[in-house]
Amino acid sequence: MFAALQTVYYYNKLPDRIASHFAGGGIPNGWSTKPSLFLTYWLVIALVLGISLGIPALIGKLPRRIINIPNRVYWLSDEKYPETLSLFRAQFRWFGVILLSLQVAVFQMVFQANLSATPTLSGWFIVVLVGFALALITWIIKFRTTFHARP
Repeated sequence: MFAALQTVYYYNKLPDRIASHFAGGGIPNGWSTKPSLFLTYWLVIALVLGISLGIPALIGKLPRRIINIPNRVYWLSDEKYPETLSLFRAQFRWFGVILLSLQVAVFQMVFQANLSATPTLSGWFIVVLVGFALALITWIIKFRTTFHARP
């Protein structure tokens, strides 16, 4: 939703040639056309959604013998399997939220940088990356502990 609002808001405000890659210090060292940058943005969104929604769907179709999770005998038993699939779906929705949040934040900084005559990526980039890393570590811990848990 926010990505759609970004697209509507920024598309006509940005120049035709956009700084799309930045070196250290936020200095641009790669350029794109406006249509290719927005196409890339939406392709990455599609990829993230495909991963976060597709992996749980794929897990549900795989033979249980090739699924490797902690306490697999317990979590892949006939009585627990529906709950296991539900937990996978919930965990990967959060994974998608984390990845999409990173993407939206980084592209927001790219859009903002390109509103200036001399584009420079915000110093907030490192803060966003640290936040992403912390969120991802938290997600991994939660994912692992969910399947280590056993009543």
